[in-house]
Amino acid sequence: MRVIDVGAQPVGLIAIGANATGVIAVGQLSTGVVAIGQLARGGIVIGQLSIGVVAVGQLAVGVGWAAGMVGLGGTSGPGLIFGAFGRLFLTRLFGRGTGSALEDAPGSPYRMAVAAITVGFLVALWWIAAGASLWHDLTRTGGILVSPPHVLR
Repeated sequence: MRVIDVGAQPVGLIAIGANATGVIAVGQLSTGVVAIGQLARGGIVIGQLSIGVVAVGQLAVGVGWAAGMVGLGGTSGPGLIFGAFGRLFLTRLFGRGTGSALEDAPGSPYRMAVAAITVGFLVALWWIAAGASLWHDLTRTGGILVSPPHVLR
């Protein structure tokens, strides 16, 4: 297990490079629990094209929350984002603002069904695009969290 790895295809707890994979990944194509890059995918992601559980970017797709110029998410933040379950104001959520933390929540059963289907689609898209490869890289032998077996000479 590498703690810090830098290079063209770094894999480690902290990975910095072109095709970074790690718990914290920074690079053009970054995959990680926290990923920052042009094409970022994983858990909490920031990038021009980002797909994650929480996503911030020019084109953001977030299962739970998305913010950016254009995007789709379970709930939406600032920007032109469609939030299936409405718009979530983080300042109001943490008690710094007044009003309801969630606005435009679906009220009718039809809107709830459409929102649930949309979030189900987002979960499937996230798993195919980011979740499966992230899980594999985290748990495989010689990956991020599991060291390769020691070779006796």
